[in-house]
Amino acid sequence: MAQRPLQTSITLDLEHCDPALTQAHRELYPERIPEGIPFSLTLHYPWVPAVEVTEADLERVRAYFAERPPLEFALVRVTEFPGMVAYAEPEPDEELRMTMRGLWALYPELPPYGRPGFDPAPHATLTRYANPENATFEQAKERVEPLLPVRCMVGEAILQEEYELDRMRVRETFRFGG
Repeated sequence: MAQRPLQTSITLDLEHCDPALTQAHRELYPERIPEGIPFSLTLHYPWVPAVEVTEADLERVRAYFAERPPLEFALVRVTEFPGMVAYAEPEPDEELRMTMRGLWALYPELPPYGRPGFDPAPHATLTRYANPENATFEQAKERVEPLLPVRCMVGEAILQEEYELDRMRVRETFRFGG
């Protein structure tokens, strides 16, 4: 059986934004706990395969974030990509979109979610429907909407890498500078 390469992602760790929302995420999406994936907003996934990340890649992304101001937004409502995930929607999302698109432009050969031309909305996933242990959209909405809005100020992005299939760790932190 062929095994896929170990992957990486560049995300915003949102666990510091609100402890109650972080707890709700853990309840709604329990598989994320052993995977080592925090409540977060993905900027680029999949990024460079873990074994192929070079110092030049890291420096390129460090420089990109060093030129960008910290991000400030609020998670305002629970919505979904039907049949896939429920997520907390950020507003305003213009700076997030610009940050994501700029990162994608650095690596046009690595489109977001492996889908050329895809321009996904910024989202902080609360649960994924594929695993029956996880919550439904209705359960996510009922659990999370009373906690919203949650303000987020984020001054760094993280590079997470798989060290084995479906097990992630933080490899690098990229500080926003502007």
